Amino acid sequence: MKNNLGSISLLIAFSGLVLFELLVRTDILNHQSWKIVIAGFEAATIGGFADWFAVSALFREIPIPFVRKHTNIIAKNRNKLTDGIVDLVTNKWLSAEVISDKLSEINLSEKIIHFLKKPEIQKKSIAVVQKLVLKLITELDNPKLASGLKKLLTNEVEQLDLATTLGAWLEKSIKNGDHHQIWELVIEASAKAIENPETKNLLLDKLQYAAAEYGDKSIMKKFAVFLAKKTGGIDLEVMAEDLLKKANEFIVEAKANSEHPIRSKFDLWLLDFALKLASGEEESKKMIDNFIRGFSENADAEKVIQNLLVGFKQTLIQQLENEDTALMQYVKSKYNSILSNLEEDAEMQQKINRWIKDTVSQLLSEFHSEIGNMVRNSLAKLDNKELVEQIEDKVGNDLQYIRLNGAVVGGLVGILIALIKLSLG
Repeated sequence: MKNNLGSISLLIAFSGLVLFELLVRTDILNHQSWKIVIAGFEAATIGGFADWFAVSALFREIPIPFVRKHTNIIAKNRNKLTDGIVDLVTNKWLSAEVISDKLSEINLSEKIIHFLKKPEIQKKSIAVVQKLVLKLITELDNPKLASGLKKLLTNEVEQLDLATTLGAWLEKSIKNGDHHQIWELVIEASAKAIENPETKNLLLDKLQYAAAEYGDKSIMKKFAVFLAKKTGGIDLEVMAEDLLKKANEFIVEAKANSEHPIRSKFDLWLLDFALKLASGEEESKKMIDNFIRGFSENADAEKVIQNLLVGFKQTLIQQLENEDTALMQYVKSKYNSILSNLEEDAEMQQKINRWIKDTVSQLLSEFHSEIGNMVRNSLAKLDNKELVEQIEDKVGNDLQYIRLNGAVVGGLVGILIALIKLSLG
């Protein structure tokens, strides 16, 4: 109904003019006052037609001689219209000053934090982290990277006073008792090695080799070994089991007692070694330097680094497979922790706001013309018909009121003029 207001008002005005003109001419209505009504409908018809022409001329060509060149105004003046829109948008509505002032009024960091805390956004953000890390580790096992890392580590380590640093760290760790965890690992590894059947076989081989070597020293010793084996005086297998059993008991004692003699003696030796390293004692320092040199010159060092990188890559891939892994739970925890800390840190929010404003202002000063270019390019993609249709779709309804108002105002003015004429006549 709203789209047809202009047409309906014009139809009513014209129909009223025809109807009352016929009634007056046929003397059905013969009072002078009816001329005033006719004048009103006549003026309303003229006003309605005039505004119909004005509105229609904006959007399409009106095939009236001499007048048609002033119709289809939007299509014919699209370049001027485009320039005007671009100027309005870039220099008025979205000028650099307007945008900067608006940014100053908004706590952007607070809005960003609230946005990032939404569960669905959090999930998407973490997914981005997963994809990014997976992209970064694609070439992690590349042999060239292992070679480069070896060179880098070698160069860096050679420039470091590693002996003094290691000595100070060892001394501090031993005095604080931090090295006990290393002891636990060594003891557990030793216990597992003893329980391994291969260890018993290896020890038995060594005992048999030692017995054979002892027997080769003389005929008497060889005879004694032979006799001991035959009479059961020496049972190498039992001997191997007993040795492993005693070793295991020793390990259990050492694990349970941090003051165990062997641990204490080793601690004293290690502390003495650490003190020598920290003081720069030449012999100890030389030992570390030789170790570093041996690592850097070892042909297998690059292979070791390569294997470490391959293992690290596989571990990362497994940890990034889903959100339930330890790594992803840690990422999620840190994500929420960072956002919570930012939410409570007003000073940091202000710094972020200033950074955003300064960055946006700088970008606006350099690329502000791109806003106008985007508007211009968007309009350029539309042909005349599409442009007219889009504008008409947005403002066409309101323009119908212009046609309605033209008929109403024209009718009122016509009645007023007719009254004036009648009063003067």
